[in-house]
Amino acid sequence: MKKLLTFIVSSALALSLVACSSQSTVEESVTAAAAETEISADTNASEEITAQEEISEGSVLVAYFSWSGNTEQMARIIAGETGADLFEIVPATPYTDDYDELLDIAQQEQADNTRPELSAHVENWDSYDTVFVGYPNWWSNAPMAVYTFLESCDWTGKTLIPFNTSAGGGFGRSLSGIEESAEGAELLEGLALTESELTDAQNRVTEWLKGLGLSL
Repeated sequence: MKKLLTFIVSSALALSLVACSSQSTVEESVTAAAAETEISADTNASEEITAQEEISEGSVLVAYFSWSGNTEQMARIIAGETGADLFEIVPATPYTDDYDELLDIAQQEQADNTRPELSAHVENWDSYDTVFVGYPNWWSNAPMAVYTFLESCDWTGKTLIPFNTSAGGGFGRSLSGIEESAEGAELLEGLALTESELTDAQNRVTEWLKGLGLSL
């Protein structure tokens, strides 16, 4: 009887130890899985922060001239996608609201290679490393006020990214003029949208910026 009692107690103790061991193994597995999940989450968060830091290494500016509002539409989308500051290029003497008269003025300014005076300039220019420059296509070129802006700034070491709106002429011959007027700048691939393409401006701008690695 004593031997039977001893056997029962020993068996119960053995089962208890096995159960504790199994429970401990399960707890360790759960803890390890939780730790791996936490490490993975921390890694992803770290990667996201790093990406944000890369985008924010230097401040971004979107400078634009807009007569009808089309170029401003693009400018605001770009600023929203990149977290950039906005600066509107405004002539000291505003252009006429009459379209036909505007065409004559724009053509004459190009013929005279005019540099219209601007109403304001970028105050903290040195803080920007990347500058988007937007404008409409006027007679296959940028408005002369845009060249005033370009030539009033020091582009040494800066990245310039053009964008453009038009009825169908795209950048025309403006890119060569921009490259010449923004001496020292690195020119990246720009985006030109027609009036019909502006209905899908958000998607087109987003894809373009992703290709440049500049979207948030």
